[in-house]
Amino acid sequence: GKLEAKNLKNNTLTNPTLNGVWLLEYTTSDSILGRGSSSSKVGPIYQTINTINLTAENSETVNYFGLLSVPRKVSATLRVMSPSKVAVQFQRFTIGPISFQAPASFKGELDVTYLDEDLRLSRGDKGNIFVLTKFKDF
Repeated sequence: GKLEAKNLKNNTLTNPTLNGVWLLEYTTSDSILGRGSSSSKVGPIYQTINTINLTAENSETVNYFGLLSVPRKVSATLRVMSPSKVAVQFQRFTIGPISFQAPASFKGELDVTYLDEDLRLSRGDKGNIFVLTKFKDF
């Protein structure tokens, strides 16, 4: 809250700092953390944001039933709703070598509430908080 209040929160989507690969450090999202799932996270979760092409990708490695580690990712298109907020339409899921189209109902919103060169705070439309650090620029 206090850090977000210091951010001007205007034009974060046009700030070139937003583009790149971000490492998820913390979230309140049960689905992203895999709570209640038969899989568990093995290693970091990365989010790639490209505001030029209006695309995003989340990638991670998961372990199924303690036996098999598999890379998993989801790609999405973004639609600008305000200077800091995008509508997210998930497009494609990939689990290991298998890839399939996401249902049209898999969508959400993401509001970038704080952004600097190293840290990004975002809030989702379901009330979840995301804290990410910059992993690398494009």
